[in-house]
Amino acid sequence: MKISKRQLRRIIKEEKRRLNEQRGPDIASTMKLSSENAAAVEKAKSLIEEQLNSLYHNQMLENSDLIAILEQMIKDVNSGFVGEPT
Repeated sequence: MKISKRQLRRIIKEEKRRLNEQRGPDIASTMKLSSENAAAVEKAKSLIEEQLNSLYHNQMLENSDLIAILEQMIKDVNSGFVGEPT
């Protein structure tokens, strides 16, 4: 079965839209940040994802291990060890 370039573009566009809907709103828009701060947040998020992927692929950690790491980081933020002191 052949598909035209137009059909392929439409399929890709629909798939991107579907994936974006599944992903939900990005952090920056949820937090209502300035465009400069939004860029910094997205960069930090990408770096964190890179590190988690590295731990998964190179250190053979499971998703449950990655979740535990993130949960500990959240506890550290809530305790004032990271970010604004409480």
